[in-house]
Amino acid sequence: MNSGRAYSHSHNIYTMTTKKAPDIRKEEIFEAALHCFNHKGYYGTSIDDIAAQAEISKGGIYHHFSSKKSLFIELFNFRVNRYFDVLKANIDSVTDPAERIQDFVEKSEQIFQQNLDILKFSLEFMTLSTRDPEIREAVTQVYQNRVKIFTQILTEGIEAGSFKELEAEAVARTLYFLSMGFFLNYFTVNIDFDLKKQHSINMKTILEGIKR
Repeated sequence: MNSGRAYSHSHNIYTMTTKKAPDIRKEEIFEAALHCFNHKGYYGTSIDDIAAQAEISKGGIYHHFSSKKSLFIELFNFRVNRYFDVLKANIDSVTDPAERIQDFVEKSEQIFQQNLDILKFSLEFMTLSTRDPEIREAVTQVYQNRVKIFTQILTEGIEAGSFKELEAEAVARTLYFLSMGFFLNYFTVNIDFDLKKQHSINMKTILEGIKR
């Protein structure tokens, strides 16, 4: 009897020490879900598929997420926010507003290539936003955050005398729309020219037009 209790106690300690922290497990579920969504699409992917890819029980998925849709939205928010956090961190040290925007464009191209998986996923996510209000709200938040970054840099440039007097938010939206054009064409069109070079030319043309 005593040996049985000792074994049970030892087994529980082993289970507790090898159990992964919730944030680590959640990250693994995100990675598994990203793989499944990119290979099968949202409607073709089941919770069973994600559980198998993550090597976790179906109940383990539902412990962290109430539904496939909630996982879909949380994955988008988590990975896209991390994408922009990395991007912002790369330009925070640049003080000149014009250089910051140019740096933002150049770093965007580099980080874009390093995050093709989440960007491919984002394309389907945005497509589904045409029919789902919750998904549309998540996409709207990304749009607003991106425009806010550009608006802040442009406002700083206007106040410093680097840029002409202009409607900062309107120009920020222009920069955003140019970036979205690059993103959409990259994944949907057979381009017969250097798309990254064209995007750089587009952004530089705007910047040259607003400089004093």
